[in-house]
Amino acid sequence: MSSVGLPSSRESVASPRPADGTLQRRDAASFSWAKYAAIAVTIMIVFGLGLRLSGLGNVGFAEDEINKLEAVRAYDQGNFSVNAEHPMLMKVLMDLSLRGARALNSLGSSINEEAALRFPNVLFGALTAIPLFLLTTALFDRRTGLWAAAFWSFGVNAITYNRIGKEDTLMVFFMLFGFYLFIRAKQTDTRKTKAVGRFQKLSAISFGLMLASKYFPHYLGLNMLFHHKTHIRERAPEEPRFVTPVSFYVLIGVALLIANPGLLLPSVWQHLNAYSAEKLMQHTGYIMGETIYRNRFSSAPFWGLPNYFYLLFMAIKIPLSILVTFIIGLVVAAKARKEPGPRFILFMFILWIVPYSLVGAMWLRYTLSLMPIVYMGAALGAVALEKWLASSIEKAKLSGVSAAKLATALLLLLMIGVPAWTAYASAPHYALYSNIIGDRYTARFFPHDEFYDDGVNEAIQFVCERAPQNASIVSEVPGVVHYYAQKFGRTDLQSHVLSDPKYAPSIESATYVILQKGRTYFENQQEMKQVKESFTLVYAGCIKGHTAAEVYASPSSSNVAVQPCGDARP
Repeated sequence: MSSVGLPSSRESVASPRPADGTLQRRDAASFSWAKYAAIAVTIMIVFGLGLRLSGLGNVGFAEDEINKLEAVRAYDQGNFSVNAEHPMLMKVLMDLSLRGARALNSLGSSINEEAALRFPNVLFGALTAIPLFLLTTALFDRRTGLWAAAFWSFGVNAITYNRIGKEDTLMVFFMLFGFYLFIRAKQTDTRKTKAVGRFQKLSAISFGLMLASKYFPHYLGLNMLFHHKTHIRERAPEEPRFVTPVSFYVLIGVALLIANPGLLLPSVWQHLNAYSAEKLMQHTGYIMGETIYRNRFSSAPFWGLPNYFYLLFMAIKIPLSILVTFIIGLVVAAKARKEPGPRFILFMFILWIVPYSLVGAMWLRYTLSLMPIVYMGAALGAVALEKWLASSIEKAKLSGVSAAKLATALLLLLMIGVPAWTAYASAPHYALYSNIIGDRYTARFFPHDEFYDDGVNEAIQFVCERAPQNASIVSEVPGVVHYYAQKFGRTDLQSHVLSDPKYAPSIESATYVILQKGRTYFENQQEMKQVKESFTLVYAGCIKGHTAAEVYASPSSSNVAVQPCGDARP
């Protein structure tokens, strides 16, 4: 197992105790390594936070985020049943963030609600480098842990979904801590009952907070399944067997209820029941290319979105250097699959990509829980590449500098520097990033997730500045329209939903229709076609040459036609 830097547990148990002087030198070296690792992770967090904060308030709210904002406002009134299909923890943090922003604004700051609502996820997203470093270090070593933390901090895919007001960021943060602390309990001599118990309790609390962030209990199940068949270390002959006590699961429930007390409300369970039965869905469809697919869980496994959805994401949305290094890491892990670290990567990746690819409903934001595994695999590959490159440099005698240091510097530039610069250059529209392979397909296969209602606020502003009194504004994002119409002082505008079967846009009255490719559904595709044929394109919101949102006006509105974005031209 030397190829991945993980010593055999059997060897560590059987090795003789070193002399005191040797032990002191090892302790000093270990302390030095820990100090430098702590400094490095801190630097990663700072720069990672900066990337996540870049232009945070410059992107308008998505419809999902408006739902969170409405829930927060309801919380302030004592109503905890709004947006009840999701737990409370993130919305409570958003409430605190919005209150803090208002307090700072009263002192002269200018923090908008978009930035304030997203800030908790941005903060926890940057801090996720800590549990990812700890988990990877526990399974491998600090060098591998540092690579994984760096990939997360500067990775455009992690940054993208740390910047939206959805539950995945908090879930991943606590999930990784739950994994790490459980492994630390398994790595501890079971005769040290207090230490083992402490790690178990902290792991249980982390899993409870994970569930209080998002109702995805299968990650707890994966953790227990992995450890059921995997021995993290070999026990001494007289050492008792590791047992997970019932109190572990009780504590998970206690932590869940403390952080998510709304779960005790009957109205929340009624809402959850309706949501799980798909009774709250108002439209159906996810457009990929020119085809609309069903995206409901009930459409699994072969009647929903294509099963290659997430594999396609990996192929065209993950930076090529990270993707190649991850593949190398998978090869290394496969060769050393009997060791717990490599087995963890293989186990978690396979049991993520296969079930998620068979589920009928898919969204790119779900990949945020995949990226830690990808980054751990890429870190394993990076360490293998370091050793190979250092050996090649040393054999070729290409430099008088240490071959290991030169190899590390080159790989840092290629796998951290270049992707970090790419992420920086993608701000604030991180979701539109595609690698070299997928650049030509940007906004083609995943338009809903790549825009996530980006640019709609500007389309609404265009309408607000030109529409006559009591004009109609038609869209698929009524919450966003209501919010920005109020913000721009046009509460007179009449909002309608295009997919509403009881409404049809009229060419006889002042009507403005906002169209977004990513919000093409089975219920509105014919209406969108009719609008394009009967109405005039008066506004084209272009982001990096791609159509984010378009405004079509009825003939009676007397607006001047404009050219579409580059990607909309034949």
